[in-house]
Amino acid sequence: MRHHHPSTRERGASFVETLVATALGLLVLVLSTRSVLAVVVGESRGAIAKALVESIDFARAEAAQRRSPVSICGLEPRDATASPGLVHCAAAGLPWQAGWIVYGDDNLNGELDDGEAVLQVVRAAQPTVHPDGELAAPGAVTFRPIGTLASATPRRLLLSVEGADTPVQAVCVAIDGYTRVLPLASACQ
Repeated sequence: MRHHHPSTRERGASFVETLVATALGLLVLVLSTRSVLAVVVGESRGAIAKALVESIDFARAEAAQRRSPVSICGLEPRDATASPGLVHCAAAGLPWQAGWIVYGDDNLNGELDDGEAVLQVVRAAQPTVHPDGELAAPGAVTFRPIGTLASATPRRLLLSVEGADTPVQAVCVAIDGYTRVLPLASACQ
């Protein structure tokens, strides 16, 4: 019986080769995890921006269909779990942390008054929507029956990610009523 002694090439990987392969594998894992997290955060931010744009477009279309003003405002955080008939707008200039409300603004005052119809309530925890501008600026974005903004200037709503106060993206509502998602540094026209 002959015993076969394996040569150096047939023995398998050395300890150093195993360490190098493991290190490369961990490096690939770390890099791919960061990429996946960036995609997940971006998708979350994109989903909220898309939902906000859809609600703004809904408000614009409803104003034209109803032939009366329609507004969208931030949902008062205390009303986050209230039924649609019992919700209120957040104060002007405050972040929309709990979501937003679309309602028929019959008297065109930018406030959800008693008797005005709540058309949609979107509850969204993150990211936060910040009205851009002065605290004295109206809290609601209001559309006239022809689908244009009731204000003479475009409105910017800024989105910040969970746990951050710094906005990262802007939603612009132009005077003609059309909505776009823009990088934060872009001007709203």
